[in-house]
Formats: sequence, structure tokens, C-alpha cells
Amino acid sequence: MSTFSKTSFKTLNYNSFRPHYPPSFYAILARYIQQHGGTHLPVDTAVDLGCGTGVATYPLLNLARHVIGVDLSPGMIETANSLVDERLQQLGIAGPSSSSSPSSSATTPPPTIEFKCGAVEDFVNSGQRGEIQNGSVDLITAAQCIHWFKDYHVFFASAAQLLKSGGVLAYFYYIDPMIVDFSGPAREDKSKQEILQDAYSVYRKYAYDDPTLIGPHWEQPGRSILKHFCVDVNEQIPRDLYQDVVVNTFKAGADNVRADDSKDLDLKKLKIKLSEYVDYFSTYSGFHNFREKTGRADLLSSDFLKELVGVTGWDLDKTEIDLVWNTGYTFMTKK
Repeated sequence: MSTFSKTSFKTLNYNSFRPHYPPSFYAILARYIQQHGGTHLPVDTAVDLGCGTGVATYPLLNLARHVIGVDLSPGMIETANSLVDERLQQLGIAGPSSSSSPSSSATTPPPTIEFKCGAVEDFVNSGQRGEIQNGSVDLITAAQCIHWFKDYHVFFASAAQLLKSGGVLAYFYYIDPMIVDFSGPAREDKSKQEILQDAYSVYRKYAYDDPTLIGPHWEQPGRSILKHFCVDVNEQIPRDLYQDVVVNTFKAGADNVRADDSKDLDLKKLKIKLSEYVDYFSTYSGFHNFREKTGRADLLSSDFLKELVGVTGWDLDKTEIDLVWNTGYTFMTKK
């Protein structure tokens, strides 16, 4: 996780090219809160750990009256704060510089959001929470960051201290986008299934398998935990502190291209150009570390793209691909 806190990491690129969690997922989370948390929405307070640029934080304003995002990276927090007015406008919520109409102020005040810079585990495990008291939080979320935590025993116990009785802890993530379909020019001597498999093999080579490429530059054990759908994390959930544990995973592939958005975290980008695929790949922390170590900034835009086009016959301008991510989430309620 330290990669994302480096000043050289381009946080605006991260915000632009990373997939955004769909409304269908927050509907799943909302149903869980209402069914198992025993409370009506919106709840009072939600804390989003490892919030980054706020991709997964802003939608929590539909679930909570006050949302706090926490991240180690000053750059991520700076970007998140720079987007506040824009994102609140998109959500139809008055921003901090906007005045509410008399009719709105006489009813329910608009939800509020703030972003804090700090180490997530220090925030949860110690007194570095400012005004946030134990037993005062309704919802804690951790999107795409739970695999970086160092001591799950301490984390789960400390999160339980922060949560109200019936409060919800939710962590969710995505890993390895699968190209499940394409349209446009392609090799005619191979079936579509063979082309998709070859494309995945090239991705695997650059991301993991070739020891001279990105593979050795991932921060561990975080990446391995994520690749195995956070099984190691789920196994450490203390059942004396939490109940109603729900674990869901979706594994994409050519024979499993559509998630059920009534129960799965459904992340996809359809009909995108190969350049957009490379743009997403370039946000990987493993690639960032590889580039810093070797100086090979063009690895993906040159070598990877050339090899991918070679095995598939795809056209940079005319071929469009469908990406579907492997995803997972775990929800639980404090006893």
C-alpha cells in the first residue's frame, strides 16, 4: 500500500482509470444494513478506510448522514478534496460552499463528507480519531485495501470497538480484469475462445509469471491475499464479536461473463479500446514499482501491447473489448 502514498504516484490517473463501484453494489450493502443491522437508512456515521480519491466513499452519502474518508496518501486525499464540489453536484447534494434553501434547512440537513490523511490502521487501532468515539460509528467500509492490513486480530477488535451494537463492517475488492468478449478485427486462424485465452496468458505473463517483468515488484503478502479472494482475512473474523457474516465472490471468465448484480459486486467496462485497457493496467502498484526500479515506463504501452496484438490480431483503433473483474465482498454485523 505504500506505493500509493508516494508523491510520484499519479492520483488523477488512478481516479480516472480505476473501475467505480456500481449503484447495484451499494443497494446490496443497503439491504444488508437494513436486514442485519436492524436500522433504517440513512445511518448517522460511516467511515471509509483507505478511501483513496473517494471512488468508493462518495456513494456512502446515500447510506449515511456523515461520511469520513481516511487514507495514508496525502496525494489521494488532496485529489479527493479537490473533487468534493463536483461529486456532490453529481449526487444532487449541496456542497460546503452552497447555501441550502429555507425549505431544505427546515427539514433534513444535507449529508456531509470529509477526508482525513493518516494511517488507516492507526486510525482504527488507536486514539488518532479526533472526535470519533468508541461505539459511535454505524458503518465501516474498506474498499480495495483490506489485503494491506498487517494485524487482522487487532483490526477486527478495534473496528468492533468503534462500531455501535448492530453496526456493520464491510470490505470489498476487485482483482484481475478478464477480457470476456471482443468485437472488431481479430485473428481468423483461432476461435474466439482461443484468442481470449491467449490474451489472458499475455496478461498473466506481464502481471505475474515472468520474473523479469512486473511479478516480483508487487507488495506482498497483500497481492497474494487479494489474488486468493481474501480467504486469509475471512478466516480471522472473530465470531465472538461479529455475526451474520456474508461472504460473496464472483469469478469472471469466458463461460461466466455476467455477474448477478442482485447479489454480486458487478464491475465491468464494456466496449473499450485497447489503449484504455493499458491505461488501467498502468495504475497497478506493481507496475509503478517496476517502472521506478527499471526506468521502463513504456513496458505496457509498447511491449505488452505489441505482444497482445500479435497473439490476438486485434486492431488498436477498431477492436473493442469487454472487461469483467473478479470481485468479492464480506459483510458482518457487530454483536
